Amino acid sequence: MNKHLFILQLFLLIASPIGATSQSNISSDDVSLTIYTYDSLLADPGYQFDRAFEAYANLPNNSVNVVFLPDASSILTKANAEKDSPIADVLIGIDNVLVNQIRELDLLTPYQPSNSQNLNQELVSGLASDYLLTPYDFGVISLWHLNNSFTNSINANEFQLNDILSPDFQNQLIIQNPQLSSPGLGFLLSTIALFGDEEVTSLDSNNEWDNFWRELSASTTITSSWGDAIELLYTEEANKSIMVSYTTSPAYGACLYDDTTTSALLPTINSEKYGWQQIEGLGIVKNSPNMDLAKSFVDWFVSDELQSQIYLNQWMYPANENVAMPDCYNQIIPYNNIKPLNNQINSDLLSQNLDNWLQQWELAWVEGVTDTSNLNTNNWYHVLSSFIAIMIIRLNKRFK
Repeated sequence: MNKHLFILQLFLLIASPIGATSQSNISSDDVSLTIYTYDSLLADPGYQFDRAFEAYANLPNNSVNVVFLPDASSILTKANAEKDSPIADVLIGIDNVLVNQIRELDLLTPYQPSNSQNLNQELVSGLASDYLLTPYDFGVISLWHLNNSFTNSINANEFQLNDILSPDFQNQLIIQNPQLSSPGLGFLLSTIALFGDEEVTSLDSNNEWDNFWRELSASTTITSSWGDAIELLYTEEANKSIMVSYTTSPAYGACLYDDTTTSALLPTINSEKYGWQQIEGLGIVKNSPNMDLAKSFVDWFVSDELQSQIYLNQWMYPANENVAMPDCYNQIIPYNNIKPLNNQINSDLLSQNLDNWLQQWELAWVEGVTDTSNLNTNNWYHVLSSFIAIMIIRLNKRFK
């Protein structure tokens, strides 16, 4: 891709106002249920959950209106702007980090699904024991790479996070901005859990988390979302080979195309693999205009019917324990072999420190990309795009 064109496209993408696209073109008078979610939900190869729910609930065609937004943070922002006169009935995609923010905003009302006995209760406890949010899927944040793209082979059983600072990974990595993206935020929290902080015990004493990011930023591409990252990963001209994703991501190629040319990487410490667990949930908007139908939708979304679609359309683990895992998932790192980094940062600690950590991350990132010793003709456009991303975020914060 032409570098000048890449910068222009990135600037236009970030600078444009956050918008939404509705899956159905119907007037608001006809809408029975409105859902806000992120644009990659059950999207590949694709399951039309809105039409499926209409059939399940015997609703007229196009009576479920899905509004797709770029990421979970955008869902919160839009729902909060409409708080006094809610439009949405259900929010899908708020995870076990953003749950603290949504509590503070007081946007949702608790609801325990009628079929909650089928849910993994550890996920319920890890997300919202009061069912302010109901878990529908979960996964582990990892690095996902193309196997044949590195000069030196990667030993997954000895991999440590500091390894990505080595020359083998130079200009290869794509991360998502933790201020905008939930996988990006999960990866940031992984580094804090591993390298420690004032109130977080270190598991890996080989670096400090902010210094890690300072070094990483000099040769790493940042995107605003997971969708942008994967598009870049598979753009040949971009010459990228590794991105922040999930341990389940290699299942996509294995299940659909019998392709085993990608793998996930997790840091290994004393022969144990560690990863940040993300739990995604859905919740009912407080004062929803269609409360009964919203409850029915939540029941259905964690039912066997919908949950059976998670493995092969969402590429995560379903929260419903009745759903069997397909054989093609045997290619990935077994979930039970992973120690959750979440144990290092409890909910109270996360809530108290998250804003400060994000500010520290931004400072470390900017310091890294502006270090003149790191500048060369191959990464000047990366530096400029990083500045644009940070400045747009700051402007958005000022005007909210």
